[in-house]
Amino acid sequence: MPRVCYPKLLPALIVGLLPRILHAELALPPTQPLQGPGGSSYSHADVQQWHFNVDGNEYWVFTPSRPQPESAPLVVFTHGWSVMQPDLYRTWIEHIVRRGAILIYPRYQTSLKTPAADFLPSAAESVRRAIGDLQAGKLGVKPELEHVAYVGHSAGGLIASGLAASWQRLGVPQPRALMAVEPGKSSGPRWRQVPLEPLLNLPAGTLLLAVCGDEDERVGCDDARRIYQESTQVAARDKDLLLLRSDHHGSPPLLANHAAPTAPRFDPRYPPSDSSSWLLGRVQERVRQRLKQGQPSAHNALATDALDWYGTWKLFDALCDAAFYGQDRDYALGGGAAQLSMGRWSDGTPVKAILRLSVPAR
Repeated sequence: MPRVCYPKLLPALIVGLLPRILHAELALPPTQPLQGPGGSSYSHADVQQWHFNVDGNEYWVFTPSRPQPESAPLVVFTHGWSVMQPDLYRTWIEHIVRRGAILIYPRYQTSLKTPAADFLPSAAESVRRAIGDLQAGKLGVKPELEHVAYVGHSAGGLIASGLAASWQRLGVPQPRALMAVEPGKSSGPRWRQVPLEPLLNLPAGTLLLAVCGDEDERVGCDDARRIYQESTQVAARDKDLLLLRSDHHGSPPLLANHAAPTAPRFDPRYPPSDSSSWLLGRVQERVRQRLKQGQPSAHNALATDALDWYGTWKLFDALCDAAFYGQDRDYALGGGAAQLSMGRWSDGTPVKAILRLSVPAR
């Protein structure tokens, strides 16, 4: 029986596999598209930030500038638990505003000890005050209250849903669009529960997206599914339940975990307002270390990447455009390629598409 010398086979195997290995190592994620929902074509070159703290109600208002419009649609953006400063979402916020919207960022917690039952009324009070400032002409741009959208992440997804569902009781504008991103948690230990308003009151005609992530071990999809299923006045054709999926094909990978919707940027023009910014300090140091190592986004779900541009940003841009102007509906709803596709890696491989969990409309 002839003797086989296996070591002699190794060089041939390595040579055969090397192009495939190098190909995978060099595959880069998609860059931001130039045009369309999620894209970098902006109507405004800059953003004006306004910060208010009145009678214990703290909120930020962002308005488009260069050029400054006379009026603009209104977006209410509600933060995740403990993210009491806008810096961890600043890149997404500025994307929304530079497209031409006013954005209100209410701080619904005065501290980490604020009872969850206070979150919604606190957010509503800040929204009412901010709208009063805008309508009085104090901030230069008037709000178009017939064009209002609510969006929130984590606990903020529940708050955004509550503002939209209970808009009449809370005295805030009627929603035309609502997107709850990785919302939670309305269940579990009582001290961790964030109450979810009855979604039966979400008005017919609202366009709705509930979005969760496949590596989100913090909240999962339970509350996203609740928001989708319990909003019974909203027609099936006007809403979707979607799952963002991680993709490890190239480097850096795309990680659909609980931090994915954050998009931090620290602007020295706008320092944090108080000492509750401990979380910002941790994140800022993490970003600083990665930049020092030459890895601005490697394995870092806090980076702005294709999960933003082709995921949350694209979906929310299109949802607002469809609700306000009847445009780009196929990018927001319906389960087509425009809605679900996530771009391609640099080697041409498609990024894992968004998974539609909702029941197709008949």
